[in-house]
Amino acid sequence: MGKISIEKLMKLYVDTINKCGTYLLHEDDVTIGYNIFEEFDTGVISFLHNETLERLYQAELISDETMYKSSILRNLVLELQQGNSWNVDAVRNAPEWRKVLELADEIKGCLAAD
Repeated sequence: MGKISIEKLMKLYVDTINKCGTYLLHEDDVTIGYNIFEEFDTGVISFLHNETLERLYQAELISDETMYKSSILRNLVLELQQGNSWNVDAVRNAPEWRKVLELADEIKGCLAAD
């Protein structure tokens, strides 16, 4: 299988970031579960991977700040996957999740400025 084009990679990266954010705190449990545990979770593995971020950075589609924050976001989520906070209630209430949701919002702000 060939490499994903840089344009498609950017779209998938943005789609991943858009599945997470503080807006989810106003959504129902089904929406939170789908966005975080199906869509965002999958995207974190592939589209927030260091190699992907490096490709986007080299193509000048994301800034170094966006790349750095995206890497931190990925690490935070991977840590959450290993613990007891991998559920909708935690997304709504745990400070670790609040940090993830707010960081996703920060990245969206960076993307708008990039």
